[in-house]
Amino acid sequence: MKECPSCNRCFPDQSERCLIDDDLLVTTFPVPPVLDSRYQLRRRLGQGGMGAVYKAQHIFLKTTHAIKVILPDLVGNDPELARRFRQEAMAAAAIRHHNVIAVTDYGLVNETMPFIVMEFIQGKSLQDVLNEIKRFTSLQALEFMSAVGAGMGAAHRRGIVHRDLKPLNIMIEDALPISEAVKVLDFGLAKIRSGELLGSFVAAKTTGIMGSPYYMAPEQWSDEEPDQRADIYSLGIILYQMLAGDVPFKGPSVPAIMKKHLMDAPPRFAEHGVPVSPGVENVVRRALEKDPDRRPQTAGEFINELREAVTTDYATRRPTQTAGDLQPETLISPTSRDQLAGTISDQQSAGVRSTDAFRGISDAQILFEAQRREAEVRRRQEEEAARWRANKEQERLEAEARMRAAEEALKREAEEAAQRAAEEEQRKQEAARRAEEEQLRLEVEAAARRVEAERQQRELAAEQQRQVEAEARRRAEEE
Repeated sequence: MKECPSCNRCFPDQSERCLIDDDLLVTTFPVPPVLDSRYQLRRRLGQGGMGAVYKAQHIFLKTTHAIKVILPDLVGNDPELARRFRQEAMAAAAIRHHNVIAVTDYGLVNETMPFIVMEFIQGKSLQDVLNEIKRFTSLQALEFMSAVGAGMGAAHRRGIVHRDLKPLNIMIEDALPISEAVKVLDFGLAKIRSGELLGSFVAAKTTGIMGSPYYMAPEQWSDEEPDQRADIYSLGIILYQMLAGDVPFKGPSVPAIMKKHLMDAPPRFAEHGVPVSPGVENVVRRALEKDPDRRPQTAGEFINELREAVTTDYATRRPTQTAGDLQPETLISPTSRDQLAGTISDQQSAGVRSTDAFRGISDAQILFEAQRREAEVRRRQEEEAARWRANKEQERLEAEARMRAAEEALKREAEEAAQRAAEEEQRKQEAARRAEEEQLRLEVEAAARRVEAERQQRELAAEQQRQVEAEARRRAEEE
């Protein structure tokens, strides 16, 4: 099969150019254009380390599907791996929850290339939504996480641990409320905890580390067998990213990210300048506990804690305006509503209405008051974050001043030590010079004494010679 490099549409091998773009076709994956004599591949939607995902149409039923084809070199010639993949596909299909992507079929191409058939979702991923709106309010995050948690709870009840939860694996279908639009997909890394449904075929072809580094629980970095609480940790990372606009643990390499997951506490939202209530922050930090026993033990428990924190946060902001002062606005703007592909669900609105503070008040009033109160809290928390940043900046400046003072003191000490060393060297040189002069003086005096002694000896010898000659003359005269 060939593909268009521009639009990724699929064509038979004998085709040369794309009928839409007129681009030259290229051969990519060794996949036939029709799978199992039923599914006509139309266009490649994406690809990764496991294989490729195609948009396909059932030839007879004319229904649209998404088909994931697994790369042949991942499976190799081991029929056991293909069997396990089939069992995992069957288990994922058995979840049957509206917040989990539906797996409808499974097959093999040439007995070596597994593929799974899923429902096709027209929409965007949570990652795309995060790229567009950057940050969610706590109420928006609650709605999304409630839907994701419901799907994950259904999987966990069947003993399925996802292991690779991340925004890219959460789809939002167009034109549906969030509670129905959210779909968790890609259980390809899931590990089934029952009977022979053990291990993913990926584990046999990789180093054993399964998942995306930014979202992996601490126990996934070791030899420990992760359970559903690893997915709770990943949900906590996603919730953190939705509220803060970024993941809590980042680094220049996978080992650096791993070290932060294992050792560091997540940064507080104030460090990002994000106003989040203490109750919601506590829920996030509990989900990100290093010890799985200290996290919520189920997805339902995690969502209930988040709902209680958000509800309490809004319930404490008792409305002060009269009904006539309130405008029928919602927490989600029209633009955000389109981006989020849904609205605040009836279930979540009912959860907020159940508090005494909001009893008897309409949805529009609740959400408008929540918006006003949240803006006030955001303003106060932004001021607190600004003061925190100012204090940190002041501390930084003071630390830099102390560092400069220490450097100057060290420099002065070094200069004084150098000066003392120079003076000591000068004293040594002066002492050496004086010693040389003294030695020279002593040598000169010794030479002078030798000369004087020699002179005295010559004079004595001359005097003795005169005496001898005088004595000789005297004897000569006497004779």
